[in-house]
Amino acid sequence: MENKKISSSQYKSLMVIFIFGTSLIFVGNIHGEEDIWISILIAIAMSMPLALIYGKIAKLFPKMGLFDIFIKTYGKVLGKFFILAYSFHFFHLATMILRSMTEYIQVASLPDTSQYTTGILIIYTINAGLSAFSTWAKLILPIVILLIITTIILGFNQFDYSYLMPILYNGLKPVMVNSYLFITFPFAETIVFLVFSAYADDNNDFTKVYIHGILIGGFFLFINVFRNILLLGFPNVNNVLFRSDFATSIITISNFIQRIEIIVSSNLTLTSFAKATTYLYAASLGFIKLFNIKNIKDFSLSYVL
Repeated sequence: MENKKISSSQYKSLMVIFIFGTSLIFVGNIHGEEDIWISILIAIAMSMPLALIYGKIAKLFPKMGLFDIFIKTYGKVLGKFFILAYSFHFFHLATMILRSMTEYIQVASLPDTSQYTTGILIIYTINAGLSAFSTWAKLILPIVILLIITTIILGFNQFDYSYLMPILYNGLKPVMVNSYLFITFPFAETIVFLVFSAYADDNNDFTKVYIHGILIGGFFLFINVFRNILLLGFPNVNNVLFRSDFATSIITISNFIQRIEIIVSSNLTLTSFAKATTYLYAASLGFIKLFNIKNIKDFSLSYVL
């Protein structure tokens, strides 16, 4: 295993990109309709206790990852059962993300794109190590955020604020149901980062990392959904599968600047790749601990393929 430590800024950047993930393009087809933006704000606030809990766990077990914590608290037999369950869970989520990512690319732009291509890139990233992966995340995060802001600026003149009305027309219940769904996906998913807590440097304050990561990721997820509503409105948002792609495709400025959905495609590719890699990296760490494999490189090739 690698000895390099990751800083709090690297940890935070990876968490923000992870929260973006496929949410940047698929989010929106659930309850609440035009009040979905309220649901996201409530979900961010209600996710703060989770951030405190995750941060406290990391603080109580310094220099230990989630799988080490299972062994320490539950013993070898029950601890390995939890390791197996979480590893399969992370693996399952990674395959779902890869499927969604390649389907979008195949439908929107490149129909012959193979999932094996992405798998090979993930293998390379895992073998490069967590430090290299988190450094890459720190470098691309400003690019992802800049691209989101660019779509907001370019589409500003086409925003129709009447799409936000009437507020709470369907009552509070669908808004709260929607909030719960947002808490479970993507905010509660950040538990996966406890797997990597053993590789964080000694100056990491995990509580602050979790709070800042959820706040930043949640904010840009909010403005992404807000943009889609103002451009498409309901029920149009629910009538298309790739909402962000379709919303940005209608942005045009004097018939000169148009078809900017390539920006969304770039963001989706980067963030989905990061999220799938995070899950597969965590699952790999679980399986090599379960089967007592010393080097992750000996396992990642067959596992990812």
